Amino acid sequence: MTEAIQNVANPQIEVKDLNLWYGDKQALKNVNIRIPKNSVTAFIGPSGCGKSTFIRCLNRMNDLIKTCRVEGKVSVEGRDIYGPGVDVVDLRKQIGMVFQKPNPFPMSIYDNIAYGPRIHGVNKKDLGGIVEHALRSSALWDEISDRIQSPALSLSGGQQQRLCIARTMAVKPEIILFDEPCSALDPISTAKIEELIMNLKKDYTIVIVTHNMQQAARISDYTAFFLMGELIEFGKTRQIFENPAEKSTEDYITGRFG
Repeated sequence: MTEAIQNVANPQIEVKDLNLWYGDKQALKNVNIRIPKNSVTAFIGPSGCGKSTFIRCLNRMNDLIKTCRVEGKVSVEGRDIYGPGVDVVDLRKQIGMVFQKPNPFPMSIYDNIAYGPRIHGVNKKDLGGIVEHALRSSALWDEISDRIQSPALSLSGGQQQRLCIARTMAVKPEIILFDEPCSALDPISTAKIEELIMNLKKDYTIVIVTHNMQQAARISDYTAFFLMGELIEFGKTRQIFENPAEKSTEDYITGRFG
């Protein structure tokens, strides 16, 4: 493990000795990482290495899997999110998630964005402003402002993914997790999502899982390399790509495996 982890001062997310099992199969092994605020941190590694499993630990999405067991500590703003008395609904409001495939609800564009705020009791008269702000923040407003009552499923794939980002932002999270958000998109849509992510870090902490190493190099400030359930190396992206400390990191980045 590199010293770069120790150089992250005042981390927003701090993970200590995290282990996870699906039944008898251990998927994460003693993961330790400190993720800084208002940054983009990318997780790379071959398929099945544990990177998606790991980010699902950050908002307890793995709780939905009956055979899953987690040990260790995950702290957000100093609070152990696996500790007693944690409201998981509030946690997932604080830590939003955008999935690999766009998953808009079968309702209008407007109602997709308003859905979360309505559940959390936002006043009806405030919804219009929240919807517009979220769509502007996701770089979607100029494209669809004249048809926000149209079905969300009428949007293109790239627009649907930005809609899902807007839906996540509408409940005002502090952290947004992205699980391969561009893998189902064309290059133009991918470029728009990447630009959006880089802009969002001014207001949010971003954690992204990607199979695309060029994407990680383009948009992230920090990169973590996972292999077989272990965090092999973590540091500033430029250092990881140009001067990795571990041979397996170098082998993966240079295409010798993966």
